Amino acid sequence: MFDLKSIKTRSTENPKDYVLKNEALETAIQMAIWLGKPLLLTGAPGTGKTQLAYKIADMLANDSNKNANLSASFLDKPFVFNTKTTNTATDLFYYYDAVRHFQKKYIDEIDKPKEVSTAHPFIKLNALGKAIVQAYGKDAVSKSAGLQDLQKLEDFDSLKPQPLSSVVLIDEIDKAPRDFPNDLLNEIENMEFYINELMNKKIPRPTTNAQIVVIMTSNFEKNLPDAFLRRCLFYHIPSPTPAELINIVCTRLERHLKELYAEKDNDRLNKISEKLTSNISVAVNEFQEIKSLVKDKEPATAELLDWIKALEQQDFFADEIDFKSLKPEKKKILQSVSSALAKTDADLERLTKRYAV
Repeated sequence: MFDLKSIKTRSTENPKDYVLKNEALETAIQMAIWLGKPLLLTGAPGTGKTQLAYKIADMLANDSNKNANLSASFLDKPFVFNTKTTNTATDLFYYYDAVRHFQKKYIDEIDKPKEVSTAHPFIKLNALGKAIVQAYGKDAVSKSAGLQDLQKLEDFDSLKPQPLSSVVLIDEIDKAPRDFPNDLLNEIENMEFYINELMNKKIPRPTTNAQIVVIMTSNFEKNLPDAFLRRCLFYHIPSPTPAELINIVCTRLERHLKELYAEKDNDRLNKISEKLTSNISVAVNEFQEIKSLVKDKEPATAELLDWIKALEQQDFFADEIDFKSLKPEKKKILQSVSSALAKTDADLERLTKRYAV
């Protein structure tokens, strides 16, 4: 009954396919690097805020040779912290598994009463903590009298030997408790932190030339504190214009289709590619009308891409498309994939009526 073939492709999350052609946004990123301040990105869900951090990391990694005299090379992927409603400020730097540590101490008291169970193996560095320690490099930490005990931390071996720059993504920071952003101000400005469970051990700012670029995203589910906002650079990512959407979708879909069909069905690939730009143009125009029709949750770029990929799988783009004179079979296809765009019963009903046969 169901086709279990997946149409997910590597190109879906490939930062090289992210279309960054926004001069104001590029300037904001450049200022964040120059000033050493976090960049706070806002915008509707689906406008590419999270993926932008991956794009920035990829671009900086590829430019590392050009800037070798100014900065240590960048990692090509960001360290990511997915904010939750229960987070405290220390969670951004490390996680301490108190339950597992307690269990180990209890067992050791019975089996090995003379051994002391330290907290080190139960502490795992999180995004910003890992970026700071990586700015030292694993080799330098191992040789430092003040830091060498960090080798005992869980996942320490995942760090690279040499000092490296990195991008840190703090995703959806507005989900955190209100005190969370303010509690981060000193640590983010000074790029240092303390590990309470190791006798309040201080991890000072590295003296290497490694840089840390902090990108934060917010859907503005709640207002962030004024003191925090003053310490950040800010940019709001607007919804793309129709022309920008056409460019984004064509770029992403072209790679997606090649990955799906280049080695399996070249005839299909060639047939779709012949009419790709014109069909995407009319599909984006239809999407703009749908956005005005949908009342509850307006679809964004991510939903548009899913919608078009689903339509393509049902041969919707095999011919030249005209949404003003659709055949009944095409309308049925549009009805069947409406759930990619509508997120409530009322909106789904509106789209179903729009494509009624």
